[in-house]
Amino acid sequence: MQLSEEERAANRAAFKRMGPAEKADYIFTYYKLPLVLILIVAVALGTVLVRTLTHKDPVLYVAFTNIVAPPQVEQALTTDYVTSIGEDPGRKEVVSYRELYLTKQTTLADHEYAYASRLKVMASVDGDQLDVVFMNDESFDILSESGYLLDLGQYFEGDEALRENRVIESSNEVEVNLGEADELEEVTHPTRSALEVTDSKLLDHFSGSESIYLGIIANTERTDQALDYLAYVEGRD
Repeated sequence: MQLSEEERAANRAAFKRMGPAEKADYIFTYYKLPLVLILIVAVALGTVLVRTLTHKDPVLYVAFTNIVAPPQVEQALTTDYVTSIGEDPGRKEVVSYRELYLTKQTTLADHEYAYASRLKVMASVDGDQLDVVFMNDESFDILSESGYLLDLGQYFEGDEALRENRVIESSNEVEVNLGEADELEEVTHPTRSALEVTDSKLLDHFSGSESIYLGIIANTERTDQALDYLAYVEGRD
């Protein structure tokens, strides 16, 4: 029902006479739905604005498997790399997957974590969201044998850091584990699928004595960028 001018004036006068608490209660009672709708719209617009202002386009996706990069090392391998290629770290980024653990020792107490890490790697590879991977000896073996790594021989021929491993084309390991076969039989072929970067100046702050390897995921769509990244980590000009 539409109020007359006199009624609206009376309501305004009554509202002015109210105390702060009464005014707040009046507004909430009679304008609750519009206020909630305004709040929802404001939050939605704010979320979109924040995402727009903070969004960064990935330059590369990098994983650390079985090794933990100290903060200063991770910065050198992510933000500093973006700067080195002339891009703005506020607009571009190297996306890093940390603390992934791959192992063949299925009886370990942390088997579930290792299984989750393997699934994460598989999903990232299938989704074209993994390009380069740092590895220790064990994860290098696992990723190479599974055929995940690109053969780097044609790109780094003569490089002393180039390391050989193998790809397993077929295996009866499941049958052996089930007792259906006595001897393990595998068909493999060699591949040079990683660079040993243990002595890279960028990795000086790594603790431990393990070797560190760097490989490229075979199905990456950013091969040129990944090769440039490997050269960056090696310290090539």
